[in-house]
Amino acid sequence: MTRGNKGNGIQVRVPDNGRNEKRLLGSMRATVAEIEDETPTHDGERMERDRGASDNRAGAGDRQRVRDGRGPSMMKGAAVLGAAVIVSKLLGTLQKIPLQNLAGDRVFGIYNAVYPFYQLLLAAATAGIPVAVSIVVAEQAAAGGGRAANRTLQISALLLAAAGLAGFALMWAGAAPISRWIGDPVASTAIRASALALWVVPVMAALRGYYQGLGRMLPTAVSQLAEQSVRVAAMLSLLMIGLKLGWTDGALAAGATAGSAAGGIAGLAVLTVLWARERTKDEPGGGLGSRREEGDPSRGRTIRRLLALALPVTLGALALPVLGVVDSFTVPPLLAAGGLSGAEAMAQFGLYSRGQPLVQLVVMIAGAVGGALVHGLVSARAQGDEAASRAQASLAMQGAWWIGSAAACGLVLLAPAMNRMLYADEAASATFALVGMGALAGTVSAIASAVLQGVGSVRAPALYMLAAATLKAALNAALVPAYGISGAAWAGLAALGAAALLGAAAVRRVCAARMPARSLAGLVLALAVMAAALIALERAAYPALLDWLPPRAAATALALGGTGLGAALFLAAGLRFGGVSAREVRALPGGVKLAARLRRLRLLPPGD
Repeated sequence: MTRGNKGNGIQVRVPDNGRNEKRLLGSMRATVAEIEDETPTHDGERMERDRGASDNRAGAGDRQRVRDGRGPSMMKGAAVLGAAVIVSKLLGTLQKIPLQNLAGDRVFGIYNAVYPFYQLLLAAATAGIPVAVSIVVAEQAAAGGGRAANRTLQISALLLAAAGLAGFALMWAGAAPISRWIGDPVASTAIRASALALWVVPVMAALRGYYQGLGRMLPTAVSQLAEQSVRVAAMLSLLMIGLKLGWTDGALAAGATAGSAAGGIAGLAVLTVLWARERTKDEPGGGLGSRREEGDPSRGRTIRRLLALALPVTLGALALPVLGVVDSFTVPPLLAAGGLSGAEAMAQFGLYSRGQPLVQLVVMIAGAVGGALVHGLVSARAQGDEAASRAQASLAMQGAWWIGSAAACGLVLLAPAMNRMLYADEAASATFALVGMGALAGTVSAIASAVLQGVGSVRAPALYMLAAATLKAALNAALVPAYGISGAAWAGLAALGAAALLGAAAVRRVCAARMPARSLAGLVLALAVMAAALIALERAAYPALLDWLPPRAAATALALGGTGLGAALFLAAGLRFGGVSAREVRALPGGVKLAARLRRLRLLPPGD
């Protein structure tokens, strides 16, 4: 059977160990990246159902929890987890804005230079094992092996704790040389502060994988919300304390990165308390140290199984953080080599990073939309319906081009207003616009990767992103010395554009997905309408707003009003010009009712 997680795109093929296991398909689509892996079935890995009285007591609660995950309850749990993922990512993306507002561009630059190292080591330590845990626990719980599932949690927690401690040691010991490589020695304190999270986040990831394997989404959702909420609150609190006490820029950046550790402690505490209560009730005297029973897989076999499932997931998850590490290693040092001091270079890097939260937000939203379409593609393939699979792939890629193009157009035309709205001034607005153009490439690349992994092309998306990282490093070296942060933005556009084109070409080759000429023409016309309206709004309304409002308030009104107006006109023009047909609208989740409403509003062409 195929098990997938549509929030981040994982597709993993695992043995079918019963009907209860099949019902976990939807539950594993909410938090991890999409990949597909063939894993052989070994007789020794199938759990015996009759374990004796003690194992029956241990497994009763887990079996019941798996049974409770059928039908609407499972879908509700997946929806809750999906919503939690979106809210968590939204908090994680937008928390960078008050960081810059409170601490300034240099601290913002240090944070954005340091954080990719933490993300890279965290992905290496935790991306794959929780997915593997959810698969193995699902098999064991479905077969009645509650105690075996508990031992799997024990083993995975120890593995992830060891990996996290290794990552912590690497970041802590390497903080000084890393800070010198990125061109600002004061960043070493922030590197060490970010490493603290590696003590707790990996173990939290193991517990999340365990609960997802049981088909229970609520514990993971609550822990994610607790983690991000406490992380943002801790970051803002430490920043305000530091500003009041007169901390240095390096100390302020360390306070910001230390928020990850505080959030990790909160998320781990939620899961630990819940797990401890359930173990006490379901398995008196049990716990992580429960002994191995006859018929349980050996510790070595469990570790090998977990690592075999985790490795391809981990390799895929490492691709994207590498792009951030490339910028951290190249942009500030190249700026410093051009005559800037370390502090000035890091402030310029902060200016360069201003547009990235909005681009990440666009890609996140597009990924959520694309995930629903990829789910339809996977379902069609599972049923052997190649025509429906091609239609879903084509629709997903059309959505990528449409969403990405509209977002990029809006970010470019409204760049000065958005820059002032978010960061209080219009410094480096041209670079902000260039970074915003990357929303198109980022959206196409993200959805193409999800489609490819959904049809079993596992390694290609990761290879495309690694190729993009290599191209980014080369172009940074060529363009940053001459053009500064604008050169870095152009390099990012070229690198992400290459990855997007490679991904789109692969989808076309593998899935025969094509954008009809009608849709392309509708897209161009809709963009023209949107651009004309935004240009007119900026030239006519903005001066009038400045007469009545302070500059930042006027910029906020223009940015938010322009976003709403531009999106509405783009959608209406695209529908009316035939860029999206009624048949394509009906293919969307809930599309039949939506198409009927659009026809009543005369947004769909007559007779379509």
